[in-house]
Amino acid sequence: MRWLFGLLLLIGISALGGYVLVKGYPYRVYSRWMEGKGWDRHYALSRYREDFLKPQSIDPMAEYREEFGQLWKPFPLRNALIPLPVRHPLYKTIPIIQRFETKSPPMIGMSISSSKGRVLSNLYTIAPRFLSDYRQGQELFKLPFVRNRILKYDPEKVWKDVYSKELVVESKSMDDMIYDLYLLYLRSEMIPENVIKYGIINDDLALMEVASSDRDYKVEMINKLLNGQVYTYVLKTDLADKDSLALRTKFLTNINFTHVDSSMGDILYKEFKGLSYARQVDQEGMLYLFSAWSLNIDNSELMREMIFYLERGSQNELQLIPLHRYAFARFGSTYTTKATDSTDPEIQLQRMIELEKKEQRARAAKSVVVPDEMEGLSEKEKLKLRLKRAKESDPRKSEDVTVH
Repeated sequence: MRWLFGLLLLIGISALGGYVLVKGYPYRVYSRWMEGKGWDRHYALSRYREDFLKPQSIDPMAEYREEFGQLWKPFPLRNALIPLPVRHPLYKTIPIIQRFETKSPPMIGMSISSSKGRVLSNLYTIAPRFLSDYRQGQELFKLPFVRNRILKYDPEKVWKDVYSKELVVESKSMDDMIYDLYLLYLRSEMIPENVIKYGIINDDLALMEVASSDRDYKVEMINKLLNGQVYTYVLKTDLADKDSLALRTKFLTNINFTHVDSSMGDILYKEFKGLSYARQVDQEGMLYLFSAWSLNIDNSELMREMIFYLERGSQNELQLIPLHRYAFARFGSTYTTKATDSTDPEIQLQRMIELEKKEQRARAAKSVVVPDEMEGLSEKEKLKLRLKRAKESDPRKSEDVTVH
């Protein structure tokens, strides 16, 4: 009987061990994958970083106290509603247009500089894009059992968790392990390689600090998920300037995203037309026209009018440089109408060529003079010529004459 008892005990221990082994197998696979090990055809990331498990804290916002609030006005730049200084004694505004590829839309934004000319903040808006569907990115996610558990999560929650949730590798439910693996994969796809820190601000904005070639400045990318689309702007801040740090706080807490409404451009243009001439040729007028143009970047007439008014103002050379450069690259003309100096030699040469052509056309128009047939004739000869013209222009013909 002892041998039978021993056999049964051995079978029981083996069965229990097998159960424990099977039960613990998913966790062992999960823990190795989460640590960047043991990837196979079911789950493998293109890249892995330790901070994909635990996001680093983003830098806190500096204290900001609103002064001269009446000198700030929100302007739409593409899809972002941005507060910008209007006739502010401490700040100047310079438009930013960066065109990287012919077919892709340019980066549009605004540079804020001090009254002495030091750049405090650069703000770029990027054309919105649809959020990719990453649920088919791994063979693991295609399994019905796994896919159904991923689908139950709200997209807004997933978006926030990608940038904020700490992933702790420990024994947990199957659903939680699947969700951790999904978030880890999303971070490997959605967080660019040059990102230093990432996190959530204002409850729904994803902030990523990007490595900067200029150590004096911090570069941050701010994203928001809105109706399936990702809206983005990039903020560059001077780390050594307290005014720049205060502007960072103002922008991060006050910039909102919205869908483009073409009618807003018409409203902005009407508001521009309502300004006095002195304000139209100032940077204030430029803000209205640049904002309207950003909603329809193919509108060459708005670009032409913006350049026309800025060229009639004073000390607008810095504002004109990016407009002349982009207008020439995109529309084939700088739209210049006035001779002013430019720090860009290529654009200055193009402007001189365009102005010279306009002068040539004007001179040619003035030089076209209809010769006078009476020039050099005596008074008697002039009288004979007049009588001849009168006779030739008489509408009556011989056959039309009626004799009474």
